[in-house]
Amino acid sequence: MIILRAFAFIFFNVLAGYIFVFLLKAFLFIPKKEIYLFRRKLPFTPAFIYRKKKWLLRKLNLFLDQYLADTKDFSDRSRITKWESKIYENILEKMISNDKLSWLPNKISQKIYSLFATLGYEIVKQFFRNFVPYLIEHYNLESIIDLIDQKLDIEVIISYFNQYIYKYLMIFTLGFCFMVGLGNMLIFLIVK
Repeated sequence: MIILRAFAFIFFNVLAGYIFVFLLKAFLFIPKKEIYLFRRKLPFTPAFIYRKKKWLLRKLNLFLDQYLADTKDFSDRSRITKWESKIYENILEKMISNDKLSWLPNKISQKIYSLFATLGYEIVKQFFRNFVPYLIEHYNLESIIDLIDQKLDIEVIISYFNQYIYKYLMIFTLGFCFMVGLGNMLIFLIVK
């Protein structure tokens, strides 16, 4: 009877490891749709991956819309304006700290530093406000996001998860839990 109790440690540890890995898979992929109980949506439905697909696509569309709105906004609140200002300040700070023009009068060297910082500012301004929106329009990024929505198939993600992650995670977890259960069993037998 003591041997059966001892083997119960291994069984329950391995069972706990199996349940843990299965619950991880269930959290990520089960259920596919929202489940309602007494007209109330159950939490964590649909599964994490299904919710995050919708969230990711919303975020991509929102980011694209905000970026295009920022390209037209020249106020100090715009993110692009802040980036342009940081570039100007960083270039000016680097040039002043290196001070390669120390042999020139201070007023002239400051104007040269300011000229290079303004040049960097204008390059960044043209890049972020004209070139990037041109690329977004030219490559029709909005339709690419819609295409991602259509082509991003969760079933493919599930098959890759099962093939490359779930199988090896299950083997590792069951092996680890078996070793812990074996250790618990030996301790139990020694103490008994």
